[in-house]
Amino acid sequence: MYSRREFLKGAAALAATPVLEILPGLRVLRGAVNSALVERNGKRLLIDSGELVSAPEGGAVEWALFTHHHRDQASGVAGLAAAGAKVGVPAAEKDFFERAREFWDSADRLLDHSYNLRPHLFTLRDPVPVARAFKGGDVHVWEGLKFEVIHTPGHTDGSVTYLVEIGGKRVGFTGDLIYGPGQIWEIYSLQKRFPGMSGDYWGFGGAVEEVKRSLEGVLEKRPDILVPSHGVIMDDPVSAVGKLKQNLDGVMENYLTTAAWRIYFRGIYPAEKPPMLAPLPAVPYPNWIRNIASTTKAIVAEDKSVFVADCGHPKAIDELGRLQAAGELGPVEGLWISHYHDDHTQFVNAAKRRFGAKVCVQREMVDIIENPTAYQMPCLFPESIRVDRVLEHGETWEWKKFKFTAYHFPGQTLYHGGLLVERDGFKVFFAGDSFANWGVDDYCSQNRCFLGRNVGYEKCIQVLLEARPDILMAAHWGPVPVSPEYLEKSRGLFQEREQLCQRLFPHEDVNFGLDPQWIRTYPYRQRALPGARVEIEARVLNHSARPKKVQVSLRLPEGWKPGQAGATAEIPARREGGIRLDATAPARPAGRRQVLGLSASVDGRPLGEVAEALVNFLG
Repeated sequence: MYSRREFLKGAAALAATPVLEILPGLRVLRGAVNSALVERNGKRLLIDSGELVSAPEGGAVEWALFTHHHRDQASGVAGLAAAGAKVGVPAAEKDFFERAREFWDSADRLLDHSYNLRPHLFTLRDPVPVARAFKGGDVHVWEGLKFEVIHTPGHTDGSVTYLVEIGGKRVGFTGDLIYGPGQIWEIYSLQKRFPGMSGDYWGFGGAVEEVKRSLEGVLEKRPDILVPSHGVIMDDPVSAVGKLKQNLDGVMENYLTTAAWRIYFRGIYPAEKPPMLAPLPAVPYPNWIRNIASTTKAIVAEDKSVFVADCGHPKAIDELGRLQAAGELGPVEGLWISHYHDDHTQFVNAAKRRFGAKVCVQREMVDIIENPTAYQMPCLFPESIRVDRVLEHGETWEWKKFKFTAYHFPGQTLYHGGLLVERDGFKVFFAGDSFANWGVDDYCSQNRCFLGRNVGYEKCIQVLLEARPDILMAAHWGPVPVSPEYLEKSRGLFQEREQLCQRLFPHEDVNFGLDPQWIRTYPYRQRALPGARVEIEARVLNHSARPKKVQVSLRLPEGWKPGQAGATAEIPARREGGIRLDATAPARPAGRRQVLGLSASVDGRPLGEVAEALVNFLG
């Protein structure tokens, strides 16, 4: 009999050993994820594969079952299938396994102008044949064991849990629904529209309720043990799930207190759960600012010359031209971009061509503005915009009796600027999309919104408290009142949220659980000639307070020749570092686009294939 003491001893040792025997005939192989190996009658079945590239030591795998399609779960599936394993996957995610090539060939629809973020691009690079697709309620019988399939959406829309009785214990293999008691591995995969929203973009934590319902569905089956993809083995599922629900609720209640989407999408979420800060009294436009169209605002000098903030709608071009023709406006001398989103940038090049406007951009945004396809970010306008003037944080200059001060302002997105404009003692802070009346716009985790001192909204709030503007100018909404009291209350809520997230994630810094691209490839998309040498940089943002040793390597499609395909570097604390890699493309590539994987380990801990890079072939 497997005693509780023995179980706890084994669970505690999980982090220190690559293999853990859970029950007779059931072992967990520790890699990028927990891969469960079931052995019976001399045969073997595997649940999730991580980066296993062939059968685990000891013999062939007859069946390989997968809880969901994410690549860290399933990147070893091709090797298993090649070794003869039959593949079983969630029915709702079958196409991600069998039609991976078609998925990537059409991926631009998920990369350009995208406000729908499910499915995420974290899926297989190459197709694999599927022997069986499971729906909730199915039973997979193998060597006398009955693997019950439970539909458990949340982490992905099609995720399933497998439940089987082994040695008198009911074991649930839950994928990434839960990491351990009270914890999940990350929250950005839970980005999903709330019912009534027009896109996933606004739905931070939108899949949290699904996760909770799915876990309740698992508990209804009375499991004795839960085996997660990432995390620790749990022998008290009820307590582990209860703590997770409590921690998820804590984070979401805090988040919804400031979530500006509740102002824009009224009626989706009860106004009293939880209450937001009350809107402040409306304020008018100063007489030297004109609302041109959509996100575009114009600062107008005494001689009628114009400095424009943002240009993302065709009506802005037409209206500026009309006002010039009517003699109400003079030349457009400058154009400042608040952030990279398409509804703020799509007609900037048209404004440059028609009006000769010089584009000013915060340094932290310059590259994503000039090289947008090098990034994988939501709301991306894929056309390059040449920047005429690079602005430094705190830089000040004069223009037509106005005083301008530029700031890095990483609120709604990491790639965001702010602009303080002063005239006759009156201060207006152009805040882009970061603030509303009264709430903040951190509703998309793919925008890379961080928590902590001098990052994210805490940095924005500190800038505003020091700049002391009279009003904010919100790109979509116009003049917004500003209150030091509200800013301080909001800062307190963000500090509380950081503590709540520390309970929710197992990481030493919460931003590892909030940032989907703390390890990324640069460029994300590039063009190359067949047979050419292709360079890719692994960029690693170390959120930790201590240096991290990071090892990265490329996973190459068939026919590629490795060059510097793997390397190691120490990334300083709180810094982003780059590791250069390269490989040579085949002279006759299969298809117009191929996808390269990036595998990583940090301080010796394997993370698997965490990122990818797309190469589009010319000719």
